[in-house]
Formats: sequence, structure tokens, C-alpha cells
Amino acid sequence: MRHKQGAGGRRRIAAGFAALAALFSAVLLFGYNSFQDNLGTVQAPVPVVARWDNVPATPVSWLLNATTPSNNVTGCSGSATCIQQSVAAGFTTWTTAQIPIGGTPQTLTDVVVQYAGASTQTSPNYQDCQNVVGFSDTGGSDFSTGTIAFTQIATVTRPASVPSGTSFQYTCSGAANKTCSLDDCMADADIEFNPNVQFTTSSTIPANTFGLQSAATHEEGHLLGLDHSGIAHTVMFPFGDTTAAGEQTQLATDDAIGISFLYPSANFSTATGVISGTVSLNSSGIFAAHVVAVNAVTGDAVTEGLTAPDGSYTLTGVPPGSYFVLALPLASNSDSGILTLDNFSGWECGYADAACTTVPQNPTSYTGRYH
Repeated sequence: MRHKQGAGGRRRIAAGFAALAALFSAVLLFGYNSFQDNLGTVQAPVPVVARWDNVPATPVSWLLNATTPSNNVTGCSGSATCIQQSVAAGFTTWTTAQIPIGGTPQTLTDVVVQYAGASTQTSPNYQDCQNVVGFSDTGGSDFSTGTIAFTQIATVTRPASVPSGTSFQYTCSGAANKTCSLDDCMADADIEFNPNVQFTTSSTIPANTFGLQSAATHEEGHLLGLDHSGIAHTVMFPFGDTTAAGEQTQLATDDAIGISFLYPSANFSTATGVISGTVSLNSSGIFAAHVVAVNAVTGDAVTEGLTAPDGSYTLTGVPPGSYFVLALPLASNSDSGILTLDNFSGWECGYADAACTTVPQNPTSYTGRYH
């Protein structure tokens, strides 16, 4: 089994960009969580959700560099057409996400994605405001051991001088001006697949090979703004495998809730509900407890989250039904358990400390890592 871990840096440039890289490694399932709180803040320690602005009026666009210098993509001879089809199929999985409401699947997201053409970009450029999917990043330092792909994301946070609800502009490399009307807008996202890992576009997965569509679907969840999920067998679980059980191309309910939370249709809030509460021990709130909503009838883990510094939690987008709430501790390190804080470092102030006091007041100076 390999650990599909996400790692990366988040940094700002002159225009207020922040970069976050999320690395995708192999074996068990890998995923980013649906309702991530972005590390960018309007005023620390208030977490801000980052997403693409003006969706669906402005679709999230992506470009593809299908060149494979290492010839590590098989199936259909690894042709550009087959690669494009596999990547596009992953995006379709997100845009057609459905949540079971009263036993009937319903589409509660209005996210729209479009293919914007071919690219010659060979490594991530988080400043150009172009979302490129590629296979040509041969820099050895970009792929740590066990990493099969990564997504580098750039966001721009509303300056403190700009009132909430007011649009502001930022500048991409090449002097292209963009507008953000949110508190924290995604501005750029690049996906790179490890040239030293074997992928296939075929539905039959050879030994020691990863299904490209499965890996792409996970990475595309990051590109759309999702953090890891702590529920196994979701697309956004932080582990993956080359075995059939580790190839996830269909969204779990938690995945569908996540994309619907970020890009809700008009009836998302009325079709779903909220579960909230507090996890405490000896009358003190527990920070970063893993809280899971379990369907009381089926026993299925439906959605989850982590507690805030005061022990409180809110699970949004829960389908109607009866639920048990399971609270679990995270492992102190990867040697002590499967899930650690590193798997969810995009949540709640980046887990700077128990009170979020080390989150900088000026988010443009923040640097951090995701694991």
C-alpha cells in the first residue's frame, strides 16, 4: 500500500496570490475534503472557503499538455486523445455529482467545467491563471516518494482595505487582469502526474499501474477546491492503490456533498440539512476531532468534518434522515494511525495551533505545507 499524500506550499505574490500544492500519491484511496476551509483569511483567525468565482456563468476551464516524455501512460497507445478523454471523464464525474435525497439521487451543484485546448506548459506556473493538466514535469524534487500526482493551487484573498461584497482586481503573469467578488478566489490550479509512475487509460488496469481517470478525478477535486475526506472509499480519501478496490471513479456521498457545498444549486440548502454540536472531554472542547455522520438505518458513513478550536462542529449538506455522530481522534503521526492532521491541513486555520493564533494577520505573507 502506498500513501496518497498531499503536500505543498502556499505562498503569495504581489497581486495577492497564494499557492497551495496538494500531492497525490498511491495505493488506498486519495481525496480532498469537500468542505475545506482555505488557509487564506480575511482577518485571522477566521477561515475562508476558496472556490472559483462566478460559476456557473464562468465555467472552470482547463488545458492539457498530453506529452509524456517517459511514455508512462498506456492504453490506446497513450495517445493524446485517450488521455484527454480520461481527464475529461473525471471532470464530468464532478459536474454530474448527485446526492441521494429520500432515496432519489439529485444534482445539487451547478459547477461547470470546460476544456480550453492544448498547452505546452511543462511544469506548474501558479501565476499565469491557466489551469494546466500535464505529464511533463520531470523535476525530481517535485515528486516525493509515493507521490503519483500533485495539484498546485493559487488563490487570491480580498485585501483588508476592500469591503466585503465589493469586487477587486488582481493581476496574473503577463499583466492579465482578473476580478474576484468573493473573500477568497481560486485563481490558478495545475495538475502534474509523476512521469516515473505508470498510468493507463484502459478500463483493465495492469499490475503496478494506476487508472488515469481515477487519479485525475481525485486531483480534479483539488482543482475545484476540495480538501481531503476522512471517509474511506471516497474519491477524496488521502490514500490510493493500483488494485481494483483502490480505483475510484464514482463519487461517494461525501464527495457529492462537498462539490455541492462549494458550488450549490438553488435548492441545495432546502434539500439538505445541518448537523452541529460540540465534542468535549472533561468539559473542555476538543480541537480537530474527526466527526462522522453515520446513517442510523444503513450504517453508511455519509459525511464528516473536524471540530473547531472550541470543539464545535457543523456538518452541512446532510441528506434527510436519522444519524449517529461518531467522534474519533486523529493519530499523532503516520506511524500511529492512518489519518493525521497532515491529511486535513486545509481545514480550520491550517491548524496553526489550538487557538489559531499563529495564523498571520496579513495572509499575503503566509507559507505552509500540505501533507
